[in-house]
Amino acid sequence: MPEPKPKKVETLLVELTELKDKMANAKEILKNYKVRSERLTQLKRAKKDLNEQVEEEKRNIEDEFLEDKDYEAASNDELTLKNQLREKNSEIRESLAQFNRDQDLSTYDYNVKGEPIKLQVQRVVKVFINGKEEK
Repeated sequence: MPEPKPKKVETLLVELTELKDKMANAKEILKNYKVRSERLTQLKRAKKDLNEQVEEEKRNIEDEFLEDKDYEAASNDELTLKNQLREKNSEIRESLAQFNRDQDLSTYDYNVKGEPIKLQVQRVVKVFINGKEEK
């Protein structure tokens, strides 16, 4: 793959910077067009009060669950299994990092417990400008 030409990259960075400046300006202008009304304020307060009531009722019901041994066991299992899943996913990623590093996208077919699984591994290129990822 050929190296990018420095002048072209510099030109693209200048254009990117100009677009970001225009975006910031547009956002600043849009701040002046904020929706305001007394009715809206009242509705927001009512919504907040209702949300608080819903959360309190939810907490009351969850407190009843805490008295159930099955709930407690399932809750503990969930925490343990989340960690195990995270670790297993990490192991899979580390293993896949060794596969076909020179291809942008690799596809592998597996059969797990009688079910076909199609696994795709993508090599990802990320661009950072002054330490901030560009998306």
